[in-house]
Amino acid sequence: MADTVQDGVRKTNDRMYAVMLGIAALLAVFAAVAQPDGSILTGFWAIQMGECGLITDPIVTGGMGAALLNASLMLLASTILLRRLRLPFTGMSFACLFMMAGFALLGKNLVNTLPILLGGWLYARFRREPFAKYVYTTLFGTCLSPMVSYLLNHLGPGARWGAMLLCGAVIGFLVPAVSAYTVRIHQGYNLYNVGVSAGFVGLGLASVLKGFGVEFTTETTWSQDNGPLLDVMMWLLLALLVALGILLGCRSVGGYRRILRHSGRSVADFVALDGPAAVLVNMGLVGMIGLVYLRIAGVGLNGPLICCVFAMVGFAAFGKHPRNVLPVMAGAVLCALVMGDISPTAPGVLLATMLCTGLSPIAGQFGWYWGVAAGFLHMAIVQHTSFLHGGMNLYNNGFAAGLTCVLMIPIIEAVRPEPKE
Repeated sequence: MADTVQDGVRKTNDRMYAVMLGIAALLAVFAAVAQPDGSILTGFWAIQMGECGLITDPIVTGGMGAALLNASLMLLASTILLRRLRLPFTGMSFACLFMMAGFALLGKNLVNTLPILLGGWLYARFRREPFAKYVYTTLFGTCLSPMVSYLLNHLGPGARWGAMLLCGAVIGFLVPAVSAYTVRIHQGYNLYNVGVSAGFVGLGLASVLKGFGVEFTTETTWSQDNGPLLDVMMWLLLALLVALGILLGCRSVGGYRRILRHSGRSVADFVALDGPAAVLVNMGLVGMIGLVYLRIAGVGLNGPLICCVFAMVGFAAFGKHPRNVLPVMAGAVLCALVMGDISPTAPGVLLATMLCTGLSPIAGQFGWYWGVAAGFLHMAIVQHTSFLHGGMNLYNNGFAAGLTCVLMIPIIEAVRPEPKE
């Protein structure tokens, strides 16, 4: 019996890793279609060596094909790393890998993430523990990679490579340690915990570097009118996730509906709780919510917006589902509509509306109305947090979500001391 169970787990792991490799291949195919000539390689190199603070669209930097190739290779490398460490495939695996692929379309690349991974490995060695224990936190911690790229581009030839390597290693070393404590701040109601810890680490490092004369400046790049190819790619990807979930066994509404009973509060590993079939369907549906919202807003897809959809899709395996993301998004949209200095279709606002879903456990635990309040407050706060770390934390919305929890959770618990289970 035990051997049968182990064989089943092994088969599930193999299938899920194959799914992620298939997605990496899909991105590579669309990369070749989007940019079939040699410019894809020069564009890819430009992305590796360019700046990538908030908000940078790699499609502007290197072209659509080069940006998708960067996402494909980031996903491929991350998937192989988890596989080589022999980690079981969980909801966290989906969340982490989709974040790596997504944020490769908003700032991450192979060059600026490798020093951070080195730092995480050194931290594990320092603790005399396996790197597998910290690999997820370290991969999430690559959200501070713009700081690495900034030093690469703004220091002299003799110092920049050493400075970026040292900075990345320090980031990778510090983020796992800080992340173990920041979860206490939001008590699991913010799914983007590393966004909080990276925000504090980024704040500290940016302050120190500014003391040495480094001034962090960012310039928004935002592509438009990219044509239908990105829409075709995303709808195909999400449809394939739903179809695969149905094929693997989620063939009834009841089979899927079990996911909706969860609040989403961490740790909410939907793969362990309800199985990969229902999770794949949920991932597809949550991603479709993001695409439909963008269609209603009347904006076309680009690198940062696909990143947001990928973040929604990934965490649909680790806390998000339609019932708890919609109220939070509604609150964010409401804030953008009633505040006169915020445009609902501004780049930062669009990102915040979709990434505020990291607060979906508040709606799941306390009710939709608190979810609306959380989304509203998040939208107001996130407008003023980027300057704290100089735009160097790609998970700025995760940082803002942590601050939102600091304000909201004590109030909610004071007003409603017995939250529904």
